[in-house]
Amino acid sequence: MAPTLPPLGPRIRRLPRNPAFWYVAALAAMWPVLRLLPPERVHALRAWVSTDLGNLRLWPDGHPIESLTLSAFVPQDTIWVWPVFALSLFAVVGALGARRAVASVALVHVAATVFTEGLVRWRIDHGSLPAEAAHAIDTGPSYVVVTALALAATRARPAWSRAVWLLMIAVAAPDLFGGLGDGETAAVGHLVSLLGGLAVAAAHRFGLLPPAARGAATVPGRPG
Repeated sequence: MAPTLPPLGPRIRRLPRNPAFWYVAALAAMWPVLRLLPPERVHALRAWVSTDLGNLRLWPDGHPIESLTLSAFVPQDTIWVWPVFALSLFAVVGALGARRAVASVALVHVAATVFTEGLVRWRIDHGSLPAEAAHAIDTGPSYVVVTALALAATRARPAWSRAVWLLMIAVAAPDLFGGLGDGETAAVGHLVSLLGGLAVAAAHRFGLLPPAARGAATVPGRPG
């Protein structure tokens, strides 16, 4: 007897409780917003949410919390690609639970940003970057998405679905890691995000997560 699939109704009703749904929806909504706004408004928005050294200064000189949070929702290039890649978050929520998934990608996003901007500061101080690099616009969901792809490629269920996310990483790799040998800030951040996602996956695999998080992850697709 052929296995029956669970009805779609309950799954659809659970979508609003899934943070992956809202993140993908927000990225998709940014596509028409950024296309319809006047160019000067788009530039002003990106400049304000940018995670550059100027914005990451403590208040009142900067606004680090706002820029770290909102920059993950405002792409710079290939706006239509990010909602597609962000679908990997559904697999991450299914594997880790909602709270653990959000905490994991947020932690790696912040860590990658702090690391790369620290690298920019170091390079400015040592003369390998001009002082203007401290205010170079740096926004986008790429650190979040690369972290999610790494987690989905290693922890998604069923196991065969991991091949989909591995393929996405392979397709995006030339753009994500181009310039890594030259120390390009975005490429370095993508590498840190990938390694961070793999580290979280390893922690989950070897039982280093709190018991509640491990328990939440045993129900595929259910928010934790």
